[in-house]
Amino acid sequence: MDLVTRYNEKYNQLASLRKFVEHGIILSSVNFWRDSIQGLKELDLIENKELFFSKYEAYFQDAFIQQFFTEEFPEVEGKINMVEAGSIMQMIHEVEGDKTYELFQECLLAYATEIAKASKEDWLSFIGLKDNISDKEADFINNLKVLLNSN
Repeated sequence: MDLVTRYNEKYNQLASLRKFVEHGIILSSVNFWRDSIQGLKELDLIENKELFFSKYEAYFQDAFIQQFFTEEFPEVEGKINMVEAGSIMQMIHEVEGDKTYELFQECLLAYATEIAKASKEDWLSFIGLKDNISDKEADFINNLKVLLNSN
């Protein structure tokens, strides 16, 4: 699937949406120093999406989802807000249809959750605790759920 051809002038909006999810969850992390000491594991997940693909391979049987996550999007300037992200999600829904859109919603939530967990897994396993997500990360994920369910 060629996203540039399929989305034409709205192609950069797809890049903005992926950046919104990735940066939004990273910026929600409450312990930058711990994450820095761990080598920012959440960035490793974003850079090496194969880790996410291997865990959630059912999502990647859909051509749009696979391309959205593997696409080398150009760097986009600025940030988008929840309203703009909602508009982009609506556009995706209209272009891709119900089945792909529902799967895409699930995939985005799983991706955000995996990024949130990535920074804590090594630290918490080291001290013997179960993985959890910070309150701010949970807030971002809940806001993302609201956004996805509103379209």
